[in-house]
Amino acid sequence: MIRITIPQRAEWQCSVRGMKCEPLPVVRVGIVGLGARGLTLLRLMLLVPGARVTALCNISASAIDTACEALAIDPDGVARYSGDDGYLKLCRSDDVDLVVISTDWNAHTEIAVAAMQAGKHVAVEVPAALTMDDLWRLVDTSEQTRRHCTLLENCCYDEEVIAAIRAIHQGTIGEVVHAEGRYYHHLDGRWSQWRLDLNRSLRGDLYPTHELGPLCMALDINRSDRLSSLVSMDSNAFSGPGVYERETGTAAPDYRNGDHTMTFLRTALGKTILLQHDVITPQPYSRSLHIIGTKGDITTSSDNGTDPELICSSFRSVHDPMTYEMLRRLIACINQGQPIDIDVYDLASWCAVIPLSLLSIEAGNEPVAFPDFMRQ
Repeated sequence: MIRITIPQRAEWQCSVRGMKCEPLPVVRVGIVGLGARGLTLLRLMLLVPGARVTALCNISASAIDTACEALAIDPDGVARYSGDDGYLKLCRSDDVDLVVISTDWNAHTEIAVAAMQAGKHVAVEVPAALTMDDLWRLVDTSEQTRRHCTLLENCCYDEEVIAAIRAIHQGTIGEVVHAEGRYYHHLDGRWSQWRLDLNRSLRGDLYPTHELGPLCMALDINRSDRLSSLVSMDSNAFSGPGVYERETGTAAPDYRNGDHTMTFLRTALGKTILLQHDVITPQPYSRSLHIIGTKGDITTSSDNGTDPELICSSFRSVHDPMTYEMLRRLIACINQGQPIDIDVYDLASWCAVIPLSLLSIEAGNEPVAFPDFMRQ
């Protein structure tokens, strides 16, 4: 089994599990990254009680103009930061308490570390990091600065998922034995260049948290149990080179990421998890969980086959309610100075599937030991 070296905890570091910070009756929010996802987060954050958006940042200043115009935001009512160093200026602002990060994945860690070092809480879109070194940087910085660093995993706040987790914790299906999560989302026409390039260069499970986050909550991972090992395997990249060339006009004979990836995990208490991921073959959208226990099972499903349509004036897709609830819950915890639902150890554990799956596949589907990010 492949084992990962766990860094020693420095003298100034101590666990942030269950950490309470000073209550903030109004959380001043700065948002970095105003692409499609950033605009959604901004639109919904404007609706959250106890939050006030005070700063916006994007490399392109015109994107900030577009966001303000689209959402009827007074451009003089928010600080605006652009350019390559705009995020640093936002992080150092005295008028920001929480930095929300929704840039491309490659920039997540640098921005999050800068924000925490500037004394800000951080909420970062999935995945927060792609390498083990960056995951440890996030853990270490959160512990050093005593600032929250949470993952914006909205699938944990799906109404059906919340009900399933509650039922499992109440013992409805007995002791959990096995769990499965599936994420199929055909991205045809939605690929960005940076995401295509990541799929071209990396062979592994690159987007595991939509399934793994809810399953870890259901299995009480990082509380009474923890992830102990994984094995990943994939299909060949049957479709990837053609998709890359069609989207970019450039041939990609070196495209690496498989069409379909499976990751098998085992917990310290002997429970098993199967994750399945496919964003490239043409099939209906499907996000589902299946949890098997000693007394029964529970299944949740968000299979809808098509892109969701407008459902009301504020919630424009079926994803909006769970994203709003995620933001509302985070802001409420910071308002009250209470521990957050998803802390930096959850963030690191869920995102660690990415670099560990790369190792497993590269080694011929060898098992890889899971690090204990709490170093207990």
